[in-house]
Amino acid sequence: MLDLEINLATLPFQARSIREASVLYVYLLTTKCKLHTGEVAKVVLHPAPVEAQVTVNAICTYSYPFKQLRACPADAQPLTFSEFLIKDIHEALLSLAALKGWDVTPLHNLYTEMVRRRYNFSGTSGRSIKNPSRQLSATMAWRTNEYIDIGVLVKSTKGASEFFFTVTSIGISLGLFESLLGNIVWVDDKTIRLFQGNKRDYWEIDTESQAVKFYFARAEIGDAHGQFDLAKMYINGWVVEQDMENARLWLQRSAAQGYTRATKLLQRISERHESLASLADPIMNSKK
Repeated sequence: MLDLEINLATLPFQARSIREASVLYVYLLTTKCKLHTGEVAKVVLHPAPVEAQVTVNAICTYSYPFKQLRACPADAQPLTFSEFLIKDIHEALLSLAALKGWDVTPLHNLYTEMVRRRYNFSGTSGRSIKNPSRQLSATMAWRTNEYIDIGVLVKSTKGASEFFFTVTSIGISLGLFESLLGNIVWVDDKTIRLFQGNKRDYWEIDTESQAVKFYFARAEIGDAHGQFDLAKMYINGWVVEQDMENARLWLQRSAAQGYTRATKLLQRISERHESLASLADPIMNSKK
């Protein structure tokens, strides 16, 4: 599968809809599009005034005029931005395919799929799993609004009712998104576990109460370092919602086992009268 990197830094705007559409395109290209590119394993696409390509060590850097997007009015609707961007990406890869002698049929199919989805990055992953009584089925799914909401789509097997349970919300980041796609397991008729890609950490969903709880394996087994790491995740809002109460709880558990970093952090808060929220690293927030 071809890996595609799209460098939009030279464009005068960075609308969210543009990022969402580009991530969707890359996701479909790398997971669904059977494009045979010979020796080229990755394309780095740059908007540029002049068309040019250089291939070194299986990486092709391709510059192409993004005419559609550059001509797009600054006050255009988000869907228009997405539409113009995808047209530019499509035209650029068609042009590169002509230079390289690639079959363009998969690219045309990909463009058709993008239009069908209305450039929206929502979908499901894996097969549906039925609960023990076979009354409900659950599927790993994601939805997009301001963020990518990752969760589970639960449907009744005897009717049309369905409900989407969000377990976490992240920014438009394909690498992080893919790392959170794991397996679904029914614990009992009402309880689902959605595992991360590491097959170790998971969210547990009670479909009746709609409660969602995150389980970080290293912390749950009593590892002091793991407890400190989970506390930092709650402080920074990394994969979980920022939650200072939970952060303090896990810091205290870690410190109680003599973990120095947790002890020092709690001392710093106490002595300097700082809040845990003030220690959050905005760069680490997974919604950024």
